[in-house]
Amino acid sequence: MPTLRRATAADLPALRTVCALAYRTNPLMRWVLPDDATRADACAAWLGPSLERYVAHGRVDVAVGGGAVVGLAAWRPAGVVLVQPGSPTTLPSPAGVLRALVGAARAEQVLTALGRSAPLAPETPGAYLNYLAVHPDHQGRGLGGTLLRAGLDALRGPAAGTSWLATSDPRNLAFYARHGCTRAGAVDLAPDGPTLTVLHVR
Repeated sequence: MPTLRRATAADLPALRTVCALAYRTNPLMRWVLPDDATRADACAAWLGPSLERYVAHGRVDVAVGGGAVVGLAAWRPAGVVLVQPGSPTTLPSPAGVLRALVGAARAEQVLTALGRSAPLAPETPGAYLNYLAVHPDHQGRGLGGTLLRAGLDALRGPAAGTSWLATSDPRNLAFYARHGCTRAGAVDLAPDGPTLTVLHVR
């Protein structure tokens, strides 16, 4: 059974890879990055800078099995700013990579669409789960639930607010419901795009 630990900067190549493989068929990724042949690499490139910020300033738990990272959960704790004020600007940025991948106009469309879910955040936002990913070879073994509960247990407290997350994959809704998540609302990202459902965690 894989063991859990906190991620370090040395894990970043594995974090990018696990996310890219886990999200390769995700509806959001298929909409943003429609080329099947290049989606995994493009996904790793787009999410890489964000994962760096989560490791540096947020909380990233990893599941390790056979000496390799096979799953991860990346959280932004309540009140944490992932880009620290006054810190040197580092490149690439997540938005910059997206612009390089799909063009400035398409990137603006995607980011604006994602931003429409902001009003569905909890009234008192707590920890935000941005990435929960398990390598395809290790899915269906309970790792996602183990990672989710570990983060919730570590980050939840009487003054921590309501934890929350969003998913574009309807297959995930039953999983999150089993772990105490309730539907706060949903937004259609585009007429030809997926629906993003925002969930709050009890």
